Amino acid sequence: MKKTFLLIAAFVATTTGLSAQDDLVIYGDVTPGIVWQNFAGPTNVQEIDNPAPDAVNATAKCISMNRPKETGGSDEIGWPWEGALYEQFSVPNITEYNSISMLVRKPNPGKVCLELQSPTGGSGMIYAEYTATDESWQKLVFPIINVSGLGDTGLTKILIEIHREIENDNDDFEDCIMYADEITLHKAMPEFGFNGADKIAGAWIPFPGDEFNGKARIVDNPDKTGINTTDKCLWIKREKNDEIFSGAINRNFKVSNLNDFKCMTMMVKKSVAGPVSLELQSPGEVKKQILTAEYTEAGKWQKLEFAFPDNLLEGEPLQIIILQAHAIDTKEDENFTDPIDIYVDELYLSDEAVSIPLYSKDNKEIVKTEIYDIRGMLMATFGVGEEITITNLEKGVYVVRQTDEDGNVTVAKMMNK
Repeated sequence: MKKTFLLIAAFVATTTGLSAQDDLVIYGDVTPGIVWQNFAGPTNVQEIDNPAPDAVNATAKCISMNRPKETGGSDEIGWPWEGALYEQFSVPNITEYNSISMLVRKPNPGKVCLELQSPTGGSGMIYAEYTATDESWQKLVFPIINVSGLGDTGLTKILIEIHREIENDNDDFEDCIMYADEITLHKAMPEFGFNGADKIAGAWIPFPGDEFNGKARIVDNPDKTGINTTDKCLWIKREKNDEIFSGAINRNFKVSNLNDFKCMTMMVKKSVAGPVSLELQSPGEVKKQILTAEYTEAGKWQKLEFAFPDNLLEGEPLQIIILQAHAIDTKEDENFTDPIDIYVDELYLSDEAVSIPLYSKDNKEIVKTEIYDIRGMLMATFGVGEEITITNLEKGVYVVRQTDEDGNVTVAKMMNK
């Protein structure tokens, strides 16, 4: 049976095989002794009656907080990290758990952040995405990652940044009340579930650079006439002087065993052809691997496939992906002047092997053939009339770049079995 799973930070909770003792509710319907405080502004945090009980959340009480629009100055009113803080939780070993769920209700879709802190100052930030547009309660699930800094001292503080979006230039955003409830730790792993038509890929931020510089965010799909008809996708802005590895980063993945899969697939659309790279990293950036695929259908959505080498990340789990959306040095390129818009969508893991035949052309037209490995490293070059062979290379997938006498370039993949 085909197994295809989507990697995304808007995780869907699973209760399969989860027994009651695996749950630890650290804030629920009525949790005595917990008093939430304002953080980074007059957010007016308090516990109130549930303003809109529904099928997702019918509890009596919840947390309420005002998220104002930024007013400027030094008072931090309306900053994205405003929220609710409680400093006296007691969870000795947060690493015993795999996910945190929380119910959220607010008038605006957007990113939600939980900042977990220890008494010694260690911290970890985890994200999920609120996607409802009708102000209904929605259950968000945060994979427990980035928490190594908490150490053995455990979890004592939680800061809920209920709307971690910069809204000072958004004319449609007004001061609004937002709500949170039922914060629960789970020993169950988060499932992966995403449909581009109705959910948003949260937690992608620009790389490198400021989270709020606006060079990577979720936008409407600019072209639903081809192979990608989803409503939303990730947009990345690439400028002339950006580094080769510029793009977007997501630190919120949680894949325990990459050996179950053969490749990763992804939809890409940009105005110019060129390589796209994924840098996969294990927790703490201890193990790293760069995978590269070639985007050739300029101006159209194209499905790229990134083949996995044996023993990817040396068996370590996957947590971080750096999406290097246009892995070309454009600083000295006279033809690269204006920024380009790059769109990405439908990032999946698959257990299907990648095997794409080599593009065939009349050898008389080819003046140069270059063979690259999946990391983008040049392995061999062949001139006019030379026999193309990769039998001396290790088994795996290679990118073949051929240039004809008119300067036209064709890129394809071939498998050395």
